[in-house]
Amino acid sequence: MSRLEEILASEDRRVREFPVAGNKTFFAHAAVCPLPAAVANAVVEHAERASREGQFEHLHREAEIGARSLAAALIGSSPEEIAFVSSTSAGLSMVAQGLSWHSGDSVVVAAADFPSNLHPWLALRAQGVEVRIIERRADGTILVEDIEPHLDSTTRLVALSSAHFGIGTPIDVDAIGQYLHSRQILFCLDAIQTLGAHPTRIDHVDFLVADAHKWLLGPQGIGILYVGSRHWDTLRPVLLGWKSVASSKDYASLAQELSPSAKRYEPGSLNASGICGLHSALKLISDCGIEQVSRRIRMLRSRIESGLRTQGHHVLGREGEDGPTGIVSFRPRAEDLVELAKRLDAEGFVLSTRTDIAGSPCIRVAPHFYNTTEEVDRFLSRV
Repeated sequence: MSRLEEILASEDRRVREFPVAGNKTFFAHAAVCPLPAAVANAVVEHAERASREGQFEHLHREAEIGARSLAAALIGSSPEEIAFVSSTSAGLSMVAQGLSWHSGDSVVVAAADFPSNLHPWLALRAQGVEVRIIERRADGTILVEDIEPHLDSTTRLVALSSAHFGIGTPIDVDAIGQYLHSRQILFCLDAIQTLGAHPTRIDHVDFLVADAHKWLLGPQGIGILYVGSRHWDTLRPVLLGWKSVASSKDYASLAQELSPSAKRYEPGSLNASGICGLHSALKLISDCGIEQVSRRIRMLRSRIESGLRTQGHHVLGREGEDGPTGIVSFRPRAEDLVELAKRLDAEGFVLSTRTDIAGSPCIRVAPHFYNTTEEVDRFLSRV
């Protein structure tokens, strides 16, 4: 029996491993996750040890090594290609500012994306870089043929999210990455809305960033940055510190030979408690199996979507979406959206209000694998 099956085998076990389930129906994993007990315990245990022994590196060394290894296994990279960052925004900014741009270069982004994946690229305008914006289709889709007209010999990079934050529409990462690489164009992926919920690979990706506090079930303030080893000499570290260099343990040395790994993008002391929590979260996902996690989430998503449509609510995105997304967003058939959101919140349902591609408000539902069909049916009975 897998860890996932064990968690779902009894309600006592489920609530013990996910304490939030004892008092809330939590469907807001596309916003922030509740910490699983194992993750919270890992953070607390590190803090307690640090209070007794001091905040020395050996306290989190095993977690750091383990988290790099598990993150690499999750996306199909090597541990040496993983750096820890404080947020998705920080990681994307490190990519945007770390490449050498020239006036007249162009970068391509998507309309209605989350601001974390827009502001770092829009800031390049100050360097004379043209920022081109892909208009999404009505259901949020972006296909290769939607990207192609925006590309020419000046295009250096395309930056996209693996799934739209508001309505969950995913992109075909492999198809888009293969096409861009055939044009010698870099591909940067904001994977925060799929990593930890669905298989998300870097086979055709140059840079990937994802924070831990959504689908990865980890703490805030810690995330991963993947930089393919072929780009270490191309992507310069925006921040340099004693940890960036190969001789980091030689405190008298002023040599600036960079670390022969993605650690060159980690300038100083790491978020030790965050890494301990991230390691525990990645181990939980690994023990459950990302394929099993994905199947479970897609089943719950399908049940929610079907129920909402049957009741006459307006569900956004592609009907019957079975791709890598855990998000269902809708507008209620009759009840005022704001009032419905308030009522559901008062009844213990944790949801999000967001906007669709056109900027109109919607309610976003985002279950994780530990949610149950009973919770879904209870939600459907209340909307």
